[in-house]
Amino acid sequence: MAHQAPYDLLLTGGTVVAHDARHQHDIAVRDGRVVAVGDRLAADTPATTVVDATGLLVLPGLVDVHVHFREPGMTEKEDFGSGTRAAAAGGVTTVVDMPNTFPPVATAEGFQQKLDLVAPKAHVDFGLYGMLGQDNAAEIGAMAELGAMGFKLFMGQTTGDNRCPDDAAIYRGLEAAAAADLVVGVHAENDHLLRMFIDRLRASGRTDPRAHLASRPTFVEVEAVTRIITLATEARTKLHIHHLSTGAGLRRVRDLRAAGHRVSVETLVAHLFFDDSAYDTHGNLVKLNPPIRPAEDVAELWAGIGRGDVDVIATDHAPHTPAEQAEQDVWRAYGGFIGVETMLPLLLTAAAEGRLTVEDIVRLCSYTPAQRWSMPGKGRLTPGADADFVLVDADATGVVDPARMHSRHNVTPYAGHPLRGAVVATYLRGESVFDKSGITGAPRGRQVRPARQV
Repeated sequence: MAHQAPYDLLLTGGTVVAHDARHQHDIAVRDGRVVAVGDRLAADTPATTVVDATGLLVLPGLVDVHVHFREPGMTEKEDFGSGTRAAAAGGVTTVVDMPNTFPPVATAEGFQQKLDLVAPKAHVDFGLYGMLGQDNAAEIGAMAELGAMGFKLFMGQTTGDNRCPDDAAIYRGLEAAAAADLVVGVHAENDHLLRMFIDRLRASGRTDPRAHLASRPTFVEVEAVTRIITLATEARTKLHIHHLSTGAGLRRVRDLRAAGHRVSVETLVAHLFFDDSAYDTHGNLVKLNPPIRPAEDVAELWAGIGRGDVDVIATDHAPHTPAEQAEQDVWRAYGGFIGVETMLPLLLTAAAEGRLTVEDIVRLCSYTPAQRWSMPGKGRLTPGADADFVLVDADATGVVDPARMHSRHNVTPYAGHPLRGAVVATYLRGESVFDKSGITGAPRGRQVRPARQV
């Protein structure tokens, strides 16, 4: 009888958590992929490396579809090396990086330049968004051929100050993305209205952190959500709403879905863990676009997770320098803060409190993102999938400790937040990228290209 080739790695004794179930299984890995899942796999085939996961949860590596690792042009804030190290330490094995860099990624040439720049630094796998801008619809097909994960449309002001295209330009871009069979992800706020409110508030003399919330009232999001879903339906585009922040916005999505519109919805860890009282505690450190909202909006987002109205949780990991984040004038302060390393521990803590289940975490942060963005092999631990997994001690206790974080700058409003649950180790295609000693090995991340039907 021919002998089976040894497994490269055999993970034993752990509880494997999927998006819809959990089982105590062994996982066998060969050539970077899962080749078997079941009981007593070592009885039939030896393994070069055996990892004992007894007492631990085994999750598919998380897929964070909303990060800003700031290359090119803003590496004083973060770079792809430090950002992907933070991801690995947080159990995130695939990231999708946003295009609002300097220069913005709005052409095929710019996309290739960014890809060449960041690929050698990546400690986890990555996808890259291109930008949907005022005059670049003709570039979308070429960026798709280079492996663009999708295209980001900024309907509201954010870092980089990329102005919202007019509706005709938006529609041309939506049509081009539909032809390329790629997702358009949208920052859905009405740019003209929020800029008007900013001008009014500045003229009144307000510079306090809550002025940012006042400048972006709920209907600014609701109007943009309504408009972009309407346009995307006509263009037959795969549409995703990034960082939906309001209960009213979520209700509008539910109404439009009931009328036959198809759209996926993301909320952020920050919009789930902070309400507007955080302005009193953290000041401009929690400035975010769209803003941290009142407690009733937070409650509605959590309820939307429970109902299945929210499809994805992401971080909008958006680093700035400590000096920038210490700015006292709200209009001079940048929006955003780090989060890719703390997402899983915070959500595990919420699971320990009964706010969601670990299966929900896998569904929202791994399985559904991989499905929605057509990432072959990601988001699941079944035969044929990439062997991306994170070992979790669900009973570990601690606090968010900035001194142990891996981003270029460790200023975070989550500092000191109590935790229940910790990342023990992270594996990318069957190789360790993080364990209790820290980041392991040289960068080995690869570009993830979506599986397109064109």
